[in-house]
Amino acid sequence: MTGRSWLDWILTGIVAAGLAVGLLLPSRDSNAMLENSIRRQQEAQEQAFADYLDKDEIKVVLVGTAGPMSPNLAQNSTAVFVNGQFLLFDAGDYAQKRMEQFNLPVASIDAIFLTHFHNDHIADVGEVMQRSFILGRTTNLHIYGPTGTEQLVNGFIAVYTADSRHRTDHHGEEYMPSEFHFATPVEFDANVTEATVYEQDGVVVTAFAVSHPPVEPAFGYKIEFAGKKIIISGDTVITDSLREHSESADLVVMDTMSYDLVEALEDAFRSVGDDRNATIFYDIREYHPDVHDIAQFATEAHVARLALTHYAPSVPTQAQLRAVYVDPIRAGYDGEIIAGSDGTTVVIPLD
Repeated sequence: MTGRSWLDWILTGIVAAGLAVGLLLPSRDSNAMLENSIRRQQEAQEQAFADYLDKDEIKVVLVGTAGPMSPNLAQNSTAVFVNGQFLLFDAGDYAQKRMEQFNLPVASIDAIFLTHFHNDHIADVGEVMQRSFILGRTTNLHIYGPTGTEQLVNGFIAVYTADSRHRTDHHGEEYMPSEFHFATPVEFDANVTEATVYEQDGVVVTAFAVSHPPVEPAFGYKIEFAGKKIIISGDTVITDSLREHSESADLVVMDTMSYDLVEALEDAFRSVGDDRNATIFYDIREYHPDVHDIAQFATEAHVARLALTHYAPSVPTQAQLRAVYVDPIRAGYDGEIIAGSDGTTVVIPLD
């Protein structure tokens, strides 16, 4: 199921069943219809959750693929399902709703990893923390990130404290255990060039410094398991560190920019007297990679697959996406290119 969460489907089924038997008037038939509707949706949900948490393959879901400039897509967020673990990298605006719409097992989330503190990468951290609890999370949620992560997480905890307390007071500790209200920040030193930040049942996550000037700290992440390697670039230009960690990667999830299109937009804004937006479009070329640079990097690093995300700027049609982003990369790179959109899923079998 895509576009709507399992709970939406259940409620829709309940309303439809109720209307069919007389506006939810109690009856044996209406109760049976409601029970069947709920049972069907529960079974579909359980199957979807089992598929995501299948230990025989790695699934990477591009939850949100927009930067801060598109109102029609969720902002940057990527889910990695590996060895039965649910790891989320960044959580920009609308990420939580997207995860529920795509039927991701939100209550089973194990950890969130933050690349940097731009709002389009952190805006929904509080919602992920809170909704995973509301939907039934009964494990500790850890949020990993560089120096500053503790302050960020504690801020979200302060925002949601009253809400969590009210829910537990209302529904009780059995169903809303206060032990799992919030999340635990796990900081690593922002001055390191790389650090292993997570190890669990053979899954290893390494943070490595990237270049997103003037934003500091900024990190990418390397996920390794059973000889497979996945890279989350974060926001960065191409660097030696990115090349080194991406060598022979099975998948690189890459922030993407078209300098030609950004320059054209800058010129257009300046020509109509909008110096503010013209300056912004000039500045953003300092901290994202151009499509031609991405092609060269992926070729030199022998990357098997590229999943494009965080389009700067986004374009409205698939034809434009191919023309602006995919075709220029294809001209210099022979590997697989995945033109990501919200919900795009990449499956990596475990040999």
